[in-house]
Amino acid sequence: MQKTGFTPYSHQGDSSFWRTGVADIELGHEIFPKLHNIHLNQHTPRISSIGSCFAQHVGKWLNAGSYLFNQSKLESNQVSSFAFGNLYTPRGFLQWFDIEDRGSQLDINCATYCKDNRYYDLLRPNFNPAGFDSLADLVTARSEASAEMRATITTTDVLVFTLGLTEAWRDNEDVFYPSCPGIISGKFDDSIYQFHNFSYEELCADLKAISARLKSINPTIQIILTVSPVPLTATMTDKHILVANQGSKSLLRTVAGFMSDHYSEFSYFPSYELITVPNAGDFRFESNLRSVTPQAVNYVMQHFKTVIDKQSSPKTVHDETAQTTIEQPDTNEVVCEDELLEATKKLQESQQQTQKVNLTLFGDSHMGKLSRSLNQMDIPHCGGMVMNGSGFSQKKFAMCDAEYFVPLESAISRKLWSEILVNLNTHQQDKTLANSTIITNLGMQTHQNISRFSKWLEQTYPEGVDEITTKEFVDYFNDDLTDQLSILLKLHNQGHTVIVVSDPPFCQYFKESKSMTNLIYSYFYAVEYVWSQFGLTFFNAATTFDQEVTDPETYLSEIQYADGNHDWIHGNDKYYSWLANKLIPLIQQK
Repeated sequence: MQKTGFTPYSHQGDSSFWRTGVADIELGHEIFPKLHNIHLNQHTPRISSIGSCFAQHVGKWLNAGSYLFNQSKLESNQVSSFAFGNLYTPRGFLQWFDIEDRGSQLDINCATYCKDNRYYDLLRPNFNPAGFDSLADLVTARSEASAEMRATITTTDVLVFTLGLTEAWRDNEDVFYPSCPGIISGKFDDSIYQFHNFSYEELCADLKAISARLKSINPTIQIILTVSPVPLTATMTDKHILVANQGSKSLLRTVAGFMSDHYSEFSYFPSYELITVPNAGDFRFESNLRSVTPQAVNYVMQHFKTVIDKQSSPKTVHDETAQTTIEQPDTNEVVCEDELLEATKKLQESQQQTQKVNLTLFGDSHMGKLSRSLNQMDIPHCGGMVMNGSGFSQKKFAMCDAEYFVPLESAISRKLWSEILVNLNTHQQDKTLANSTIITNLGMQTHQNISRFSKWLEQTYPEGVDEITTKEFVDYFNDDLTDQLSILLKLHNQGHTVIVVSDPPFCQYFKESKSMTNLIYSYFYAVEYVWSQFGLTFFNAATTFDQEVTDPETYLSEIQYADGNHDWIHGNDKYYSWLANKLIPLIQQK
């Protein structure tokens, strides 16, 4: 007989109760004790990662912490152990074991798309986004990826597999795709492609099959399952996105739990729980409530460190986080194909309006916001944002005589630019059309380029300079911005009127950016000088704003990031409405 007051919970530890196990933990600053029971066979394991976009965080963190991470030598666009890009479902991974398996029904020539004599791999739409010269080249590249996968598996002690989605698309040959054809690459045809939502039984069966394939190559490999905390962007079910997302993640979490509880080769690591457990003043998602912040990634990976470091059991994460912070020079631009769905939808809705209009916008997010203001004013135009500012600054594009440049940041960027290019080419071919005007901020991106200029200055003048003049900026442009400036100059020479717009002046209103104000304004003056030499119009929005606006604080962005910094790069909607009104007279003069 037990004592009065005894219950089966009486001998449970603190981690078994919500108050002591969760509520008393200072989220983001303390490690959850006893969060997992993973035991690795090696003290310094060699790790590979695969799965959804959250898997890229794993690879970046491991690289930053100097752990033994297997990184693909074939894949350069993403941090990945395999040259597949993101694979959101177990079936997507399983298919790669069948690529060169003669006993498989999977045809190595399947899932391809040909346009303009270029061949695109729909099994990995972000790999070689410019396409292949021939189908034979594409198939050879698939074989190389398959061979690298098998070689990597032989040297992998621990494979981290992040489950992302249950929703998928397949074709009539039962080939499954990492994204819906037509979203990133290819063309959607409802007579070929069908929606498929994986069931619990299918997911378990596929994971069992993956385990068997892995162990046939490496009998000692251990598999850690995680579930991506990144919500769905869109659903093809008839459910509200909130309900569909919760159902999908719950199913994946249930499958991961069952496999780790019943099969010794599987373990479960709770990254999903660490991101989604309630928290006041949440630091874990960006303002879109979908992209996971760098701080959240570090918090998750500090817990993962207790898996791979036998002697590490930190109670706090302040120092640990500082040592392994992933470099994020701009926004959190992890490559997530499903995030392109929303942008693609907007592109499809506007396609009928993107030809034979006289005003074209292209650049980074500033041009996207300006486009929205022009739409509200019923000003016909095409284009807007093509790439992130870092994409232009870091030259994530290829120069091209026929197309001026080819964006390489993402497939949606290429589609956005292709629609703009149609409009520009129409004007060049049909001389009866009115004058074509281009508004762009290409070459600005001061949130990136000022840092690049400072590094260039240190390398070029290690002894230092007494005063930074226009000459130093022009020399920097020649060294680092030649391609960007060449694109605009070529558009000008093709007969288009090019108006280059400066970035906003809001760096001066925030303490984290105020010190850069003079340098940023000097940058604007130098750009204005360069374009005046070639006959291009430069609109210095920053100085014009300073001269005309008496209540500048009402134009500031209200966004504040998880690290406490403010969005000094952009203005709010009121600013872009002001900018549109200032540019319209310039457009009408041309």
